Amino acid sequence: GDIAVFTKLLRVPKGGHSYITTDVLLALDGTDRPEELLYVITSPPQYGQIEYVSYPGIPITSFSQMDVARQIVCYVHKAKAVVCEDAFR
Repeated sequence: GDIAVFTKLLRVPKGGHSYITTDVLLALDGTDRPEELLYVITSPPQYGQIEYVSYPGIPITSFSQMDVARQIVCYVHKAKAVVCEDAFR
């Protein structure tokens, strides 16, 4: 079926981290099975990394919509300078 993905800007302070929540990233496919909606990072962020909160310092390459709903995924800013924008796919 069709998958709808909704994204919003996530603000992260220099050297800090922010949780990726359903307010920032939400995918829906109409099945009510968020654990089966998997995000695969094909192009990681340039100035930080995506990681599980319980495994700090270890970048991840995939996570589920359920992980986002449970607020266990975060973006960690790693650059020494203030960066206006970063992105991942």
